[in-house]
Amino acid sequence: MPYTIKEFADLAGVTTRTLRYYDEIGLLSPSEIGENGYRYYDHESLLLLQQIMFFRELDVPLKDIRLIVNLPEFNLMEALEEHRVTLQARARRLKTLVETVDQTIATLKGEWIMSEKAYFEGFDETQFEEEVNQRWGNTPQYAESQRKWGSYTDAQKRALKERMGEITRRMVGTDPDLSPDDPGVQRAVNDYFEFLNQTFYACDLEFYRNLSSMWVEDPRFAVNYERIREGGAVFVRDAVHIFCDRNGKLKN
Repeated sequence: MPYTIKEFADLAGVTTRTLRYYDEIGLLSPSEIGENGYRYYDHESLLLLQQIMFFRELDVPLKDIRLIVNLPEFNLMEALEEHRVTLQARARRLKTLVETVDQTIATLKGEWIMSEKAYFEGFDETQFEEEVNQRWGNTPQYAESQRKWGSYTDAQKRALKERMGEITRRMVGTDPDLSPDDPGVQRAVNDYFEFLNQTFYACDLEFYRNLSSMWVEDPRFAVNYERIREGGAVFVRDAVHIFCDRNGKLKN
């Protein structure tokens, strides 16, 4: 059964103004506009709005949500599984923070004695590390990248991020007619491969291939390439696969 914009807004707990804005920016359009000009929403609209609200709950900007949900590879079930992992990790962290608050209050009242370290339980700048481990496994590459990244100074980190961004832009390109096997693109893919090995971890061709597939499968990674141009994530994955195929043959 179709919902009017007012019914749909009330159902989701949002305002009609929000829904009109989502339509304006191309994020969520009505499933139908009646002859009377009224906007109507269906069950597919409901599922899409739920996705938008999940991503908003995870602090993803609207412009990035639009890119993610419009990816040809976007899969609703996979997205829900990823939300589940992320939210479970966040729930555990929030539970710990509540316990820290309770213990601090009890300590201030003289009912409890906290260790100095306990005052900071639950505050974690690497709050998504557990999620990464659950999704991708605690690989040697991940552990090595964490160790190396922590060894760099702030100035070095800024320079490395700029270098990574420059290579990424060359891998994606801006010309829609560009081919993944273009020599310039392949040079950029090679530069990124060397950058990973020099900066983060020992990356072989198999790991590089799997990494590029992850950039497409996980919308949170894909959006980094889609920001540069539409279809950028798939383009880079295909370019990396070509690179791995060619270099694998050279070694055989």
